[in-house]
Amino acid sequence: MYSAKVISLQLKEVERKNSPCLSTGPVGEDLYHWEAIITGPKGSPYENGVFKVDIHFPLDYPFAPPRVLTEIHQMFTAPQIGEGHFFVEEIARIYVEDRAAFETTALAWTVEHAGGA
Repeated sequence: MYSAKVISLQLKEVERKNSPCLSTGPVGEDLYHWEAIITGPKGSPYENGVFKVDIHFPLDYPFAPPRVLTEIHQMFTAPQIGEGHFFVEEIARIYVEDRAAFETTALAWTVEHAGGA
């Protein structure tokens, strides 16, 4: 199956890059189901947080996208909060108007939900 070949090649590429803040790969023997673990960047309110992402590849991948939360690491370091970007309006407002309050809240949620401290 073409999709399995593409996914296998991408797995090799991920393993070759060996990112310090991202670990990803198949869950068990299922090449079409991956788990990614993203660690929060140092110096951010997400530091020491461990964020899990569940990824499901369709059988017609790469012609159809996987089901996945994308660009989560970028959201930690440079969130896009303008028109055309998904966001919760109140969180975006606090991010723009009161960065200290935003970071305090982000840190509290990271500690509560992602094991950060």
